[in-house]
Amino acid sequence: MPASIPAFLLAASTIIPIATTTTTTPDAKQELRLAIGAILRAQGREARSALQSIAPTQLGTTDRHFRECVLSRLNAAGPLPVTSDTPDVNAFTRDLLHLYRTYWRAAALDVDGRPAAERALTDGLARLLGRPVSNIADAEPLVAARLTSYGLFSQEGRTGVLHDLMIWRRSTRKIENIPLPEGGNATQVNYLDGFISRGWSSYFTCNRTGTGGWTTDEGLFVVVPAYKSLSDENFSVNFLAHESQHYSDKKRFGGMPSWRLEYRAKLVEVAYASTTRDRVLDAFTDNQGDDPGDPHSYANRRVLTVLTHRLGVASVADLHTVAIDRLHEAAINALKADSAALDTASHAGAGTHPLR
Repeated sequence: MPASIPAFLLAASTIIPIATTTTTTPDAKQELRLAIGAILRAQGREARSALQSIAPTQLGTTDRHFRECVLSRLNAAGPLPVTSDTPDVNAFTRDLLHLYRTYWRAAALDVDGRPAAERALTDGLARLLGRPVSNIADAEPLVAARLTSYGLFSQEGRTGVLHDLMIWRRSTRKIENIPLPEGGNATQVNYLDGFISRGWSSYFTCNRTGTGGWTTDEGLFVVVPAYKSLSDENFSVNFLAHESQHYSDKKRFGGMPSWRLEYRAKLVEVAYASTTRDRVLDAFTDNQGDDPGDPHSYANRRVLTVLTHRLGVASVADLHTVAIDRLHEAAINALKADSAALDTASHAGAGTHPLR
């Protein structure tokens, strides 16, 4: 689900209750969706503007708390919020999280200033580690080793356009048999729990959304607290099938751009989504982009474009109303067409063919 690796985090904020409606108005819901989409592209100013345009009286209690929590994380002038997920961790881990959260905020609020924010993170990591490092990638194995010494698991790397950090305490392995449109997998699934950090996307959204897991050569990794249930369609389709497609594609095709891995896995989501169809399509619609360096938003736009073309509908909104069997068939056929293009390119020794 991420560019290279995923992640996402929970944090708490102090909210002063105000008199308001118990439900969120339709206009406010739309602005919230726009704000979340901007956050997932690490466009902090855009997200902040969308949230500030909403009057608190337009929001129900949960959404009002969410708005205030997110704005506190996107407030460049204020201190980093004190969160409830770190009080019992060691000093190294607390200082490490502070460095990353400072970087996340600076990088999200100033796109042009991201190189400077990365340099500041690199310098901070060097001081914390007590040794010189030339860049963040060089520091990551050292960070992982220190966290391991404290009995913690971690995942470093880049999620979308930002460097990320996930830290957790517990991991359980199982073998799961997962069906896919082009043949199923018996896959090792690692269930991760006891999180200290779930990464930048969940941090900014106060755990409302974020990556639910990722895939490596060793199998699938599940962020357990990201799911209300490990037996419903949201988990079986939007995580297990999605990530299993990544696992299958890496074995079958080898290296390919991250956006194309996401494109193919998102087609699988649509191919199997029934009760979650609207949620899946809304998530793709809210987070679209034209930058291949942000694989999820780039893939979302291509999935929606391919499906509207194959189904001959006028707009993305029409995908919500076409017969579910037709939608599933269109997604499966788009996946198979892309597989044929990849196979042809592989046999020819050429680059991958354009999507169609």
